[in-house]
Amino acid sequence: MVMQPPSAINPDTGLPWNVKTDSPFGYVPTLWVCILFVALFSLTGLVHLYQSISQNVWSQNPYIMQIVCTIFGPSFMTAAFFIIFVRIIRIVGPEYSRLSPRIYSYLFVGTDVTALLIQSIGGAMAATANTPAGSATGAHVMVGGIILQMVAITVYALTSIEYFWRVYRERPLRAREQDVNISSRAASPNSLEKPVARGLENLTLNVRTMVLGLIIATVLVYIRSIYRTAELLDGWGGPVITNQLLFDLLDGVPVFLAMVTLNIFHPGRLIPNDGPENGVMA
Repeated sequence: MVMQPPSAINPDTGLPWNVKTDSPFGYVPTLWVCILFVALFSLTGLVHLYQSISQNVWSQNPYIMQIVCTIFGPSFMTAAFFIIFVRIIRIVGPEYSRLSPRIYSYLFVGTDVTALLIQSIGGAMAATANTPAGSATGAHVMVGGIILQMVAITVYALTSIEYFWRVYRERPLRAREQDVNISSRAASPNSLEKPVARGLENLTLNVRTMVLGLIIATVLVYIRSIYRTAELLDGWGGPVITNQLLFDLLDGVPVFLAMVTLNIFHPGRLIPNDGPENGVMA
């Protein structure tokens, strides 16, 4: 059985439905094949879960495992911050940004991925170390990844501040492409008239609300990153890492509140990606 489109007419184009142009796959997926792979992957996943429980594969060092996982988790959240900011740039106006949205995407997300890899290497070193010195070395490598992540967040925050300052002050770094086209047709060759920036017009209530949510979530994750840096620099047995209250208040609570913040200020509702012009990497 092959899944068929709900209508022979594409409602977006008003033209007959075409597999090559209207399907993102370039073909119509076969229903039974889709069901088969879902069932097979689910089955092997359940087998892996049973094997992990029955053979107790995590019993050797659960402490290191929970430390590594709680450190890695927010890295994906910071990547989301960067992507949301790039989408806001595309909506409000790239002309206020020092770099193009594409470069920002590669720069910030690439740095975040690099920081995550460094933390992964440090976590693996700490988990497999046979001596306290080896475990401490792994912790220091993890700190290097966290510090790199903090640097990325700091640069992103400063970049955001300058960007929105330029928007509010109407100080674009370059003209919009459409303004240049209009100006070149309407103005005389000797005209010195500059295209009018329209960033504030695009800074709608939804966008402002998303910016507010982004600020709150960023501050919360930044607080957590400062705590994690101090925690691991202090050593595995130091007074910071062995203080449950500090862990609860400066790690668990900020990360939870950051996640709730993005639930409330959700980008899918406030700045939906309605077309390729809002794409992140394009």
